[in-house]
Amino acid sequence: MIRNGTIIALRHGPMTLTAAPHCGGSLASWSLSTPDGPVELFRRASDRALAGDFAPDMACFPLVPFSNRIGGGRFVFQGREVRLATDPGSPHRIHGHGWSIPWSVEAVTDDALRMGFTHRADDWPWSYRAAQTVALDGEGLTVTLDLINEADSDMPAGLGLHPYFVKTPGSRVTADVGSMWENDETILPCRKRPLPPAWDFRHGVTMDRVALDNGFTGWNGSATLDRPQERLRLTMLADGPAAHLIVYAPAEEPYLCLEPVTHMTDALNRPQEPDAGVIALPPGERLSLTVRFLLSRL
Repeated sequence: MIRNGTIIALRHGPMTLTAAPHCGGSLASWSLSTPDGPVELFRRASDRALAGDFAPDMACFPLVPFSNRIGGGRFVFQGREVRLATDPGSPHRIHGHGWSIPWSVEAVTDDALRMGFTHRADDWPWSYRAAQTVALDGEGLTVTLDLINEADSDMPAGLGLHPYFVKTPGSRVTADVGSMWENDETILPCRKRPLPPAWDFRHGVTMDRVALDNGFTGWNGSATLDRPQERLRLTMLADGPAAHLIVYAPAEEPYLCLEPVTHMTDALNRPQEPDAGVIALPPGERLSLTVRFLLSRL
């Protein structure tokens, strides 16, 4: 483990991971040392992101206490109307609190780090604690998120991760998903439909010309990213109530995101959807999500 100002570097064997707790509890890089030089596994954070000016431009950040968008920043939960400030440039509230505030360092070793923060009720009218543990081992990287309700009533709770995987030519994604949501012009889901052939990740999709930002339902918690140019496979395994996968692949960018999440986009405004994924977390209870990123060779 190496501390460099506000950046913490973890190492295990040929792997190095850097974390920036002050930048939304984010990971800044994850790389593999090889005889031919370092191989980036996650997209490396930009200098702008590390300066705290642009949170999304990181390698991976946590989604807590909800993921993706809440339409208009408004919802009703158990009869309580909630109005949240919307994010700059969006008509919606996006990705919760964790990605936009500093996390404190609670414990650190050579190859593991625990971060946390406490939220006190404000426009999100529930108090809670969040913790994130990241650890390297001989197989890859493990990230665990914990959310503890410290309010005196049920809290709508959700968790997820937003990793930015490096996308090299020929990169191929495989995931067992059931259906997908089409989006409106503000990236809110508007229609559920069967998987179109071009996005049928059950049979593998080569991502070179794919552009999308959509939610997929019925996910079994496993996804693989094959990078044949480097003979590298990254397998992502989610342990927890993560039945939804967001796939974000902007056109012409050298990265893609496979986001394991516990609920669909705008779930708090979709009570009619039986698989929306909203969790009512009782006072004092904990919601946990563990995601493993395993490395292997093709």
